Amino acid sequence: MQLEDISAIPTGHIDDADSMRGVIDALREFHGPEYDFAVRSWHGMITFGSSPGRTRHFFVVEADQTCQVWENLAGLGEALWPGDVFCVRPGDGPIRVEGDGVAFEVATETSSYPAPRIVHLRDLTDKPGGCAVYPGAFRREALPPVRPAADGADRRGVNRVNQHTLDMRSDRNPPPIRHCHGPVAIGPQATVNHSETAIVLPRAVYGLPEMGKSDRGWVVIYPDPVATPSITVTIPVRPGSVIVTPASSQRVMGHAFENAFAMLIAIPGFVAPYHMLE
Repeated sequence: MQLEDISAIPTGHIDDADSMRGVIDALREFHGPEYDFAVRSWHGMITFGSSPGRTRHFFVVEADQTCQVWENLAGLGEALWPGDVFCVRPGDGPIRVEGDGVAFEVATETSSYPAPRIVHLRDLTDKPGGCAVYPGAFRREALPPVRPAADGADRRGVNRVNQHTLDMRSDRNPPPIRHCHGPVAIGPQATVNHSETAIVLPRAVYGLPEMGKSDRGWVVIYPDPVATPSITVTIPVRPGSVIVTPASSQRVMGHAFENAFAMLIAIPGFVAPYHMLE
């Protein structure tokens, strides 16, 4: 059964401030004070510095052809593209960017997770799997998970946020999987909430073929896959679209990205229980 109401699903577009406030408020409520979220834009030159006790992760959503990034304030800059990621840990020197661009920031409590300084999506190796197991899936891990020890009570391990990018298409075989996740155990009787935030990117930047005549796609959401797995909501998306699917002990949503080239940002990481949907 297809529903039209998407009001309960945190959705927005990176260029629509009102909708992004709703996405950010939902993520803050869901994950509490251990995390914070923001949309950061720049026109010209800006530096992003460290914050005591926090690691700042910047996921680049938009960047014009003039955009560059400097790992240090001196030296040569490198081209900054949509899909790139840069991180600033406590005590790190600032990262400088220049041009016109927008990034989605996730700030977390710092753990021993080895967050990289700068990751260029174009330099990563494809690793088909998960939502896209076919050759040419463009599945690239900028912030891959570090799996906890098999006997570890805290199933987060050192992860507080992970990210990978992939081209999820319904014109390839096998098609994208429909699934949901559960909350993440941190002890015998305790869990933390899990979420995945999808941010849609333009395929043309990486020379990927579109499905049909445009870069518009869609995502299928299962608002309550446990109680009513037959009810779905199809949400149209385009570059810059943002969709959050949460999982807690009280509320679980499922998803299938049937036509979307997107960054998937997982909190506390790609370590949550995984359940297939029919």
